[in-house]
Amino acid sequence: MKFWMLLLIPVIAFSIGCGKPYFVGTPIEKAKLDQIVPGTSEGKVVEVFGQPFKKEAVSADTTKYIYTYYEEQPRVWTKNIVIKHTLDVYAKGGIVQKYDLKKEGVDSVTAADK
Repeated sequence: MKFWMLLLIPVIAFSIGCGKPYFVGTPIEKAKLDQIVPGTSEGKVVEVFGQPFKKEAVSADTTKYIYTYYEEQPRVWTKNIVIKHTLDVYAKGGIVQKYDLKKEGVDSVTAADK
């Protein structure tokens, strides 16, 4: 009986700790991001990335499109791996002026990526 308990406890702990990864949104890929440059239309942004998570009016004629991606990968003995991407696209009068991409987690942008 003790043998089975010693075997069963790690199996239960392992199965609880190894849940499925959790995803929200779609990854913001470099190939898609390269299609968005200053001068691109708002329509092209929506065509490439889909509908934004959120739209904000920054000023009377400037709109900010916010795209997000969140991923959490459960781990048994260590902290869960969390990846967050946030893309803010600023469009003035229907034309993209600039964008800001923030990455957090294991695939963060390094100096070599720039």
